[in-house]
Amino acid sequence: MNEILLIIILIVAVIFCAFIWLVFEHRRLKKRLNILSRYIEQNNKDIAGLCSAAVSVDARLSDSHDQLKQIAEKVTDFEQYEQQSSQPYHNEIQRVREGANAEELMQQCGLSRDEAVLLIRLHGNN
Repeated sequence: MNEILLIIILIVAVIFCAFIWLVFEHRRLKKRLNILSRYIEQNNKDIAGLCSAAVSVDARLSDSHDQLKQIAEKVTDFEQYEQQSSQPYHNEIQRVREGANAEELMQQCGLSRDEAVLLIRLHGNN
C-alpha cells in the first residue's frame, strides 16, 4: 500500500511539475505573441505610410510627365518655327519642287517676277 501511495505521490508531483512548466511556457509564449503583435502593427503602419507616399510620388510623377509633355510640344513648335524662319522661302521652294511656275508663285505667294524666276532656276526640276 505504501508503494502505491508513493507511486501516486510521484505521479502527482510529476503532473504538478508539468503543470508549473506549462504555466511558465504559456506566459513566455504570451509575451512573445505580444511582441510579435506590436511588430506586425508597426509594420502595417509603415506599409500604410509607404503606400501613401507612393501615391503622392505617383501624382508628382504624373504632373511632371504632363509638364514635360507640354515643354516638348513647345520645343517642337519652336523648332518648326525656327526652321521656317531660317528658310523664309521654304513653302515657295516646296511649290517649285512640285512643279509650280512663275505666274503661280507670283499670285499665290506674293513674290515678284524676279524672285519667282530665281526660285525656279535654283530649285526647279530641269
